[in-house]
Formats: sequence, C-alpha cells, structure tokens
Amino acid sequence: MERAEDTARILDVNYHMLLEASVDISQLRWEPLVVMAGDEPRFHELYPDKPANAQTVFEFLAFHPQNPSSIAQCISKARENARTIRDRLSRELWEDINGLYHAINRFVPREEIAGGPHRFCDTVKVGIQRFHGVADATLPHDEGWRFLQLGCFLERAEMTTRLVNVQYENLVKTTTPVGPPDNHQWMAVLKSVGAYEAYRRKYYSQIQPQKVAEMLILNPQHPRSILFSINEVQTHQRALSGTMPGYYSNEGERLSGKLLQKLRYDKIEDIFGQGLHHYLTELLDSCEEIGANIATWYFYYPITA
Repeated sequence: MERAEDTARILDVNYHMLLEASVDISQLRWEPLVVMAGDEPRFHELYPDKPANAQTVFEFLAFHPQNPSSIAQCISKARENARTIRDRLSRELWEDINGLYHAINRFVPREEIAGGPHRFCDTVKVGIQRFHGVADATLPHDEGWRFLQLGCFLERAEMTTRLVNVQYENLVKTTTPVGPPDNHQWMAVLKSVGAYEAYRRKYYSQIQPQKVAEMLILNPQHPRSILFSINEVQTHQRALSGTMPGYYSNEGERLSGKLLQKLRYDKIEDIFGQGLHHYLTELLDSCEEIGANIATWYFYYPITA
C-alpha cells in the first residue's frame, strides 16, 4: 500500500510539472520516474523498442500487469494478503481495502492514459491515506500492527532515498550557481513527498537544492524524511523484540540502530562533502539489508528433515 501511494504521488506531481514547465524540457524527462520506482530493468524489458514517455511510463507504473510494483498490482496484492487474514482485520479495514481495489479496477487504462493521471492518482492517494487512518483507529496496536508500520516506514525510507538520489546530479550543482535554482523541479521533488509547505515554514527562503536534501534526509519531524522513517523502523523493531535502548536482539535491529545514529549525527555539509550519491547509495543498501534481515528473523524458517 505504501509503494502504491508513493508511486502515485511521484507520477501525479511529475505529470503536472511537465505541463507547467517553462524550463529546458530535457531536464524533465520521464525516465527518472522509473528509476525512482526501482524498476528500470523491468521497464526496458517490457518496452524494448519504446521510449520512456508519458504514455509508456504511466501505463508501466499505474496498470501494467507484468510489473509487480505497478499501483494496480500493489493494491491487488494488498487485498489478497488482507483476504487471507480476514479474521485478523476489522470489518472497516477490510471494506476499505476491498473498496479501493474495486475502485482502481473500474478505471480504464486507455482512457486514463489519454486524459492524464490526476484522477487515478488522487483516488489512490486518498484511498491509501484512509487505509492508514482506519488501520490505526480500528486495529489493536499489537504485533500485527507493528509489522504493518514497520513495512510502511521501511518502504517509505527507500522511496525517499531513491527520489533524492535520482536528483543528486542537480543537487550537487550548488557551489557556483549561475542563476536561481530550478524552482519548478524542486517544487516537484518536495511535493512528491508532501513536504513543500513544511519546507516553506522551516526555511523562509527560495528553494535551494541543498536545503531540499536536508529536509528530505535529516528532518526529524517530517513523516516522509529518511531520518523520521528509520526512527519509526527502529521503534517498531524494539517494540516487537522487547529490547531496551542501547541493545539489540537480531541483526536487522542492529543495522537499523546503526543507521539511525548515523542519520541523527550527520550534517548536510558533511554528506555533500563525502558525496551525496555515495551516501544515498549506501543508505539504500542498508535499508535493503535491514528488510532482508527482518524477513529472515521473523518469517523464514529453516527446513528440517
């Protein structure tokens, strides 16, 4: 569900940025959306002779049945997972997931691709925000709810990392700016994670790439920053294992604690000094390693003879 919402946000914002853009169109290509979603090889496999444009990228990220990370496929899998544990869910949450699934399947891909993604993406965003609210309000905050939150924030951290990483070439070009930053592009980056208004309140200045990076990586209060997300990952891991602060009971917990301390004490100047792309690539690798270790510790059981 988190992946579907993140993809819908990026898709919707980028489409409208392209419509409103008055800057060099070569900087506003569609290929980065596929990279942000982490599905570039699969896109080129499914569209070997077609360019990454509004039609192919929208179809791939929103509807394509052979893309397991497409919005429609993510919601379909979420519904199927919910159906298998129907007895563990509240009636309201099941109806919410089931209703969103049927709402998404009523869209005709050809018509939505021709008319633009806003209506489709807005339905997804509102539906999944409602899902989170219903889950928090109706599910017992037990182990099941903890795993729900853990998966949500780990996915969110990875998506924000990819979002900033895709833009790193532009982010690092701030030492000797020739003119004002490309506000259109940076507004889109901030709006992709719902951080535009929060940025304005915090910095009271024009959009500056280095401050955008600081907001999305190190802000401890914005719910889609990497630091906030990893802090939530650590909180829910400790709640699941019963481990006291300063200790860990499994490798995933150790890795998330190590990453959290790094994010807490790093400064944006230090990050740019060592290389933003390198820093974010290591961060993404850490997130993937944390996810793999959580899965191994809690869900994969050794096969016995």
